[in-house]
Amino acid sequence: MRLFLTAVVTGTAIGCLYGLVALGYTVVFNATRVFNLAQGMLVMSGVMICYVTLDVFHWPQAAAFGGAVGTSIVLSLLEERVVVRQFLRREGEGIGWFIATLAFSLVIETIIRNLYGDRAPAAVPSFLPVRSIAVGPISIAPRLFFVIASTAVIVVMLEIFYRRTWVGTAMRATAEDPEAASLRGIEPTRISSTAFMLGGVVAGIGAFAIAPVAGSNISLGLTYSLAGFIALAVGGFGSLRGAIAGGILLGIGNQLWDLYVDPRYELVAGLALLMLVLVVKPTGILGSRQLRRV
Repeated sequence: MRLFLTAVVTGTAIGCLYGLVALGYTVVFNATRVFNLAQGMLVMSGVMICYVTLDVFHWPQAAAFGGAVGTSIVLSLLEERVVVRQFLRREGEGIGWFIATLAFSLVIETIIRNLYGDRAPAAVPSFLPVRSIAVGPISIAPRLFFVIASTAVIVVMLEIFYRRTWVGTAMRATAEDPEAASLRGIEPTRISSTAFMLGGVVAGIGAFAIAPVAGSNISLGLTYSLAGFIALAVGGFGSLRGAIAGGILLGIGNQLWDLYVDPRYELVAGLALLMLVLVVKPTGILGSRQLRRV
């Protein structure tokens, strides 16, 4: 039972990491209907900034946080302006943005891999103590609690943003009907930039939370991109809470699979969960079919 509870709590924290990537997908998708395949690489770039800031230059944690968020925002805005915007301006262009965002993610990975070189992944210092905290029969590292708390704060802030601000409402309206939104004075290109910037903020905060857990591992960009996509599909496209729910379910499922089956086939567990959920509920756990009156 102790091992089971530890796997559940650890899986919840790791699932929140997946959910943060899925949140980045969601905030961009909700406003632009673009699935940003570079989201995982944005997180990875923020993690590497944290590593350089803290482990190489030994700067304070605040500098690492600002560097991770700032880098993610700059890369997101660059991607939106150079790569995505031209496809959003053209009607009937299909999913050209799909290949474009994939190419942008590969560019990011290639540049960082060349800069990092052949060095092995290294630990990233945390402002939290290394010693685990005992909660009943289980012991959990404080950095995992920080991941859960950070995820909860981000979700609450995004919910407030979408429900209580004019910009959040405008982003939903632009995604539903860009032409009608333009007639009401909403500029789609500005909303697109705001969505990508928001995705960059989520990626940067997620990177700061993930860095002490994952370390300076370049391959985590692809790993978290895939895990975030599975979490998004399981939870339901377009749902903020669904992204987190899908991530937590995936994280717990992977941990239980590692404990009772075989950690070498962890990816199989994630894909099996995805197929099971889509068979039972194709829209995802918290997703819903959208009906549009014409």
